[in-house]
Amino acid sequence: MTEVLGFRMIFHGGTTTVTLSVYKLALSCVGIWPVKKKTLFMDLRWIIAVLLEVTPMCIYFTEIYLHCNGAKQSFDSLTTGAAAALALTRLITPRIHREELLEIVTSMTDDWATQKDKRARWIMKKYATMSTRVTTLTFILVGIIMGVYASMAISAITEKKHDNEIDNANASHEDRIHAESCVFRSESSRQAFMIVQTMQMFITGISTFGTTSFFFGLAMYLCAQFDALSVKLSEFRIDEAHRAIAEAVQRHCQLIRLANCMEESFNANILMYLFVTTTLMCIDGFMLIVSLRLGNLSMIVHSASVILLMIIQLSFYSFAGDCLEMRSTALSYATYDCDWYELPANVARDFQIILMRASIPHQLTAGKFLPMNMIMFKDILKSTASYLSVLRVMLNE
Repeated sequence: MTEVLGFRMIFHGGTTTVTLSVYKLALSCVGIWPVKKKTLFMDLRWIIAVLLEVTPMCIYFTEIYLHCNGAKQSFDSLTTGAAAALALTRLITPRIHREELLEIVTSMTDDWATQKDKRARWIMKKYATMSTRVTTLTFILVGIIMGVYASMAISAITEKKHDNEIDNANASHEDRIHAESCVFRSESSRQAFMIVQTMQMFITGISTFGTTSFFFGLAMYLCAQFDALSVKLSEFRIDEAHRAIAEAVQRHCQLIRLANCMEESFNANILMYLFVTTTLMCIDGFMLIVSLRLGNLSMIVHSASVILLMIIQLSFYSFAGDCLEMRSTALSYATYDCDWYELPANVARDFQIILMRASIPHQLTAGKFLPMNMIMFKDILKSTASYLSVLRVMLNE
């Protein structure tokens, strides 16, 4: 099945072929690509990815509970533990909703293969180009964040070795190990955990890049199809009204089904992301304020990079949800603007049904109760800024 889909996309998709190939590569690495048939090797990759997220996450939260290395280390453990929990959600939800995601991807490839209308294809290419740009930007951002974490880890290891050489005469080996970790007591166990952390960072980066860009690509595809349907309704001919209405209703029902599939597939993922994002933005915002007062460059870079990544990713989710909401409701305006008044009364009444259904927006939500749109994005930033401004005043006093 995958080979057939890829063959269609090569001849009809152009840029979309490359984008779908990137989605396939990233999501197949962690065993959550919905189009590929489940195999033992695919399940094994998924299990390994889940274990690489669960194991460090448990250790991070154990470090927070024991709290033996100070507030800064606890905050760092909370950040990495929250990122692991979010990555775990991104690994589990696509497996649960595999059939829904498969339906959307199959519809996407079929539309690229069968769509002949030049204006509709132009609309599809416009949204596909936007999706490709966001995919590229997400890849760059994830690469930058992983590079920052890697450089910070290397510098921390170098500093620890330097401090150990200076304090070797003043502290025993057991005391130094106890000061470095609440869980691990031996040098070999800490080195083994660092290897696991490296693998976890790699899995987290892949799942973050893959699921975010995949989500945005599917959302842009649905926006393009609602846009194309609006154009088709606004340009129908009076003598073909019955056929045009029947095709429009059938297509609208299909798009409603696909929008519901996407909502079911991603609402839990978005809810977890929203919870983690708001929490980390407040914590790292506080750390940024403190680090600016202390002049700690590494803390400033770390906190600023985390906040930047959270805001940009949140803007992707909010923009995609806002765009889908506007495109789905724009169908009602396109229906009203067509020449329905020139049709027979029994045919014109059918347009009223389409108009009533199209006036209900399709929203991508967090947990089916928080709509993801630019209004929500603005409210989150406003609340976070208010919280940080209060903390800043408290620190100054």
